[in-house]
Amino acid sequence: MDRKEKLFGYLFLLPAVLIFIFVAVIPLVQVFVFSLFDIQLNNPTKSEVSLSYKIDVENYANTVFTASSILDSVSSQSLDSKQKKIVDRIKSLLPELEKSIFNTNEKMSQLNKVNDLLNNFQPVDIKLKYLSVSRKEINQYNEYVKKLISLANSLPNTQETNDLKQALLALDQVIVKPNFVGLQNYSYYLKDSRLLSAIKNTLLFTVVTVFFELVFGLMLAVVMHKVTSLKNVFKSIVLMPWAIPTVISALMWKFMYDGQVGIMSKFFADIGLIRSPADLLSSTTNAMIAAMTADIWKTTPYIAILLVAGLQTIPESLYEAAKVDGANAVYQFFRITLPMLKPTILVALLFRTLDAFRVFDLIYVLTGGGPANSTETVSIYTYKTLFNQLDFGRGSTLAVLIFIMVTIISFIYIKILGAEVFSHQKR
Repeated sequence: MDRKEKLFGYLFLLPAVLIFIFVAVIPLVQVFVFSLFDIQLNNPTKSEVSLSYKIDVENYANTVFTASSILDSVSSQSLDSKQKKIVDRIKSLLPELEKSIFNTNEKMSQLNKVNDLLNNFQPVDIKLKYLSVSRKEINQYNEYVKKLISLANSLPNTQETNDLKQALLALDQVIVKPNFVGLQNYSYYLKDSRLLSAIKNTLLFTVVTVFFELVFGLMLAVVMHKVTSLKNVFKSIVLMPWAIPTVISALMWKFMYDGQVGIMSKFFADIGLIRSPADLLSSTTNAMIAAMTADIWKTTPYIAILLVAGLQTIPESLYEAAKVDGANAVYQFFRITLPMLKPTILVALLFRTLDAFRVFDLIYVLTGGGPANSTETVSIYTYKTLFNQLDFGRGSTLAVLIFIMVTIISFIYIKILGAEVFSHQKR
């Protein structure tokens, strides 16, 4: 192969490589970066990545305006001469506080623009909202805030002075601190008992469902392969559960599991598997079994259709030769069918294990992770952290951990189970 042919080969691969980079690599790197920060979307001071100290100029302008308005309204008649001096001192310190941060013409211009927008009831652009400051400036700012609060605390307890104290305390909230935490989120989850429980639930769900799906799927595959009359009709019926969207399937099973009108809960109660129909989804053990049953019903046809494709690649001459040698059906299955199906079984197990480990929609619709987090998987825990608690930093950490666990599972399948398959193919 000459140099020109190699170049053409690389050019043909380039689109796939670029798509992989933009679709997989870049988002994964971005999620990992987010996991190194304490990002909380319900906290304005931690709603984005920040590596330096910042001042929320909009919040500062509103807070100073409120404090100045309260100072102007403080009744001097209720204060003695010492307390009046304190009020005057607070008024004189506010401009000094401002100069500690807005100490250049450019910074003062930004503050003035924000004030103009607020006075005209217009939204403040994100570029004007935040002002980067040094640690030294923040220290000076904090010293002034402490002095202001200390002075306010020496005033008598009236409605006006209490409002003033609250306004001055709010000056501390305008500081946006760096939210880089490094590997603290990962350290947190190494000690998190809820994550450990979620991993146990996920592994239990994965192992049980994949095992039964493989057994039942192999049985179905053999039957579908042997059926001669109405083969396509039979395949269509078998594949119907897989064709139903997962959310629809989960809702259907939820109705059947319902404690009042569910046919499955009534059946299980009648045969003594559960004490009452209401126990099916309200019991920690029964809820997991119910979720597993629904998943096995839905996904077994997927395993079956993959194995049918593998069975069709096995030459019929092998079975004919085995019959001539006197081998019965059981011997043929274990000596011919299973060994020849190893590559297909590996692929089916790999796909289904990864899919089951990342299970979300089925369990979320059925139980929402309950009762008492007994069916909460890692994916559901991640979803709740990201979208219910709006903790984007720790949610991203969980997403990275899921990626690591999925990678480990893939490595185990390919390196351990795949070694014999690949060596068999070489022979």
